[in-house]
Formats: sequence, C-alpha cells, structure tokens
Amino acid sequence: MKRVIQCAVLMAIAIITYWLYLNQVGAVPFLLLSIFFFYKAYEAYRERSKKHKVGQRIDHSAASTGKKAEIIT
Repeated sequence: MKRVIQCAVLMAIAIITYWLYLNQVGAVPFLLLSIFFFYKAYEAYRERSKKHKVGQRIDHSAASTGKKAEIIT
C-alpha cells in the first residue's frame, strides 16, 4: 500500500510539474521533490535508528569466548 501511495504522489508531482512549467514557474517542482525526498530519507533514518536501538546489546563485563587475535608470519 505504501508503494501505491508513493507512486500516486510522484505522478501528482509530475502532473503539477508539467502545469507549472507551462506557466513559467519551473523552480516549484524542485521544491516539491526536495520535500518529498527529504521526508523519505528521514523516514528511512528513523527506521534504521529504531532497529539499531532494539538490536542485540553486547555485555562487555562477560568474559570473551573464542580465540583472541593471533599473529601469522
């Protein structure tokens, strides 16, 4: 459903862009697209930060298991 809404918004912006270019107001579509893409980037950033907070926490007080780094010559 999100993809359909995104496509509808982009199609509406394309129609508005055509109409504005005919009326010699060509900078407005760039403003509309920048607002749309800023919102999409902010949404992706917010999702990524939520996943990062929920992710596994490392307990540094526990003893480490496994090999330590070894030198290969």
